[in-house]
Amino acid sequence: MKLSIVTAIWKRENLTRIFLKSVQRYWQDHGIHTVIAGSEGVHTREMCLDAGAGYIEVPNEPLSGKYNKAIMTAYANYNPDGFIVLGSDDFMNDEIINKYLSLIELGYDFAGFKDCYYYDAKKKQGYFWNGWTVSHRRGESIGMGRLLSRNALTLLGGRPWSKGNRGLDWIMTQRLKKFKKLKRMTLSMKDNNYVLVDIKGFGSISSLGSYDLEPVDTLCFRSIPEFSEILEL
Repeated sequence: MKLSIVTAIWKRENLTRIFLKSVQRYWQDHGIHTVIAGSEGVHTREMCLDAGAGYIEVPNEPLSGKYNKAIMTAYANYNPDGFIVLGSDDFMNDEIINKYLSLIELGYDFAGFKDCYYYDAKKKQGYFWNGWTVSHRRGESIGMGRLLSRNALTLLGGRPWSKGNRGLDWIMTQRLKKFKKLKRMTLSMKDNNYVLVDIKGFGSISSLGSYDLEPVDTLCFRSIPEFSEILEL
């Protein structure tokens, strides 16, 4: 089974350079190709290519256009069995990759986590978020780190996201609802060894102010090799 990672970058060069180290890890340890959609020309392109990632230049808005182009490029260039969707400020440990590889082998089409971790780089504080509590989204997987099979991508016409800059996870969820036969799984990080962390404090699209968060020790991120460098930002 083969996976590809798709993501989009914009500004935040110091954090992006650390993210690119994780891209190298995903390739060296798991054979995962990453396709990055950027919008800043030659400099960004060279950074990504130097890290061994695929790169495409796409206008920065709408954000959905960047992700759609990245996933279509990954499909065309690498023909993976599944795709992991990450932001360029998201980092995951090996346990998640191994779980996703097994889910694709078992025929799952769509998977993700209902909860996640955050790290506020300004406050040097980690947090755990237990997931959506509003009734119409309770139990829904978050957008960060979602897994989408090649079959699901085909059903979506190669474009999981309709036009937009925000709420891309909700957009995908709504588009997938009409495909009732897709095999799905929603996972939890709570009391498991899965670690997926979103780094805040460098101009992210969403802030931490709207979430009900539980403070956690940053030691819980030690399974992510790049996190020691993030602590120094």
